[in-house]
Amino acid sequence: MNRVLALAEKELLQIRRDRVLPRLIVLLPTLMLLLFGYAINFTLEGIPLAVADASRDRVSQTLVEELQRDGRFRLVFQAASPQEVLEAVDRGQARVGLVVPAGALEKVRRGESLSLEVYVDGTDPNFAFQAQAALRKAIQEVNARILLGRALAGEAVLPPLSPVLHTLYNPENRTAWFMIPGIIGLVLTMFTVLLTALAIVREAESRMMESLLASPLRPHEMVLGKVLPYLLIAFLVALLVLALGHWVFGVPVRGSLALLLLAMFLFVLGSLAAGVLISTLARTQVQAVFGTYAYAFPTIFLSGFVFPIDGMPRFFQALSYLVPARYLIEVLRGVMLKGVGFSVLWPHLLALALFSVLVLFLASARFQRQVAV
Repeated sequence: MNRVLALAEKELLQIRRDRVLPRLIVLLPTLMLLLFGYAINFTLEGIPLAVADASRDRVSQTLVEELQRDGRFRLVFQAASPQEVLEAVDRGQARVGLVVPAGALEKVRRGESLSLEVYVDGTDPNFAFQAQAALRKAIQEVNARILLGRALAGEAVLPPLSPVLHTLYNPENRTAWFMIPGIIGLVLTMFTVLLTALAIVREAESRMMESLLASPLRPHEMVLGKVLPYLLIAFLVALLVLALGHWVFGVPVRGSLALLLLAMFLFVLGSLAAGVLISTLARTQVQAVFGTYAYAFPTIFLSGFVFPIDGMPRFFQALSYLVPARYLIEVLRGVMLKGVGFSVLWPHLLALALFSVLVLFLASARFQRQVAV
């Protein structure tokens, strides 16, 4: 037993002497606790709403006010036509669109039922279910107020407002259609960052890096030489996952395949550079693995992969803009499910390009500094 305890003591001393590992051991559970405690919230608030109100009378204004009560919906766009409502949902500016036809007040006064066209972004089935439930509840509240006045007057009438729900992009609410694009983003993140970081750290541990440093290769040539094979492998893996998602789970690709491949290329390039950056900070393969997990956790929780960003507090919503996988997943879902093109997705592609350039610059600078030392 004494020998076991002595060995355990030696391991603890090694961990304590490690400059990076103890920090990661504290950082990871702390990060998980904060993300689980604050960021993950399945109850949606502030759902972006676009409204095309052709009536602009007391009925439509009461309905819009009721939708925004308690902060469940947030009016972000006043559309001039139903087409503009659909375009706002396509762009992601709004996730629910409401069309109120002209003459709402007159129809209600005549005791007729008024049909409201409602368009819900169905890429996330859980979101679509909650949004529809919240919208029905608001309409019921308005109906109850109107019917109460008529009941007091002795009139028996139909429910004044009747929603006609349209679930866009994923009308059958298939969970796989929502998950597959996110899984592609997660796989690419873990695969590229971990493999690259491990490959370079392994070279350093086995002293092979010293042989490379003695060669005529320049630092940026070494980085490119290490990254290129993984760029090819990661791209093939992405295509494999994409093909399996399409052929096995039936996920459509309604938009431009070239646009989708461009987004994946930019993301993979940046992720590989992130792997190089982690390798310059890690001294052992264990540190590289922990560093990769620390990098990947925000991807899982803050990218919209599983948990809706709309349900997060404002701080974490702002923080999610720093997670590159968010932009990739937006492009993947936009191309695959919505079928939208460059005119809608260019901000996300620009963000991915900036991410790749910035991380490549940091990785190259850090690597050159390490070589100089």
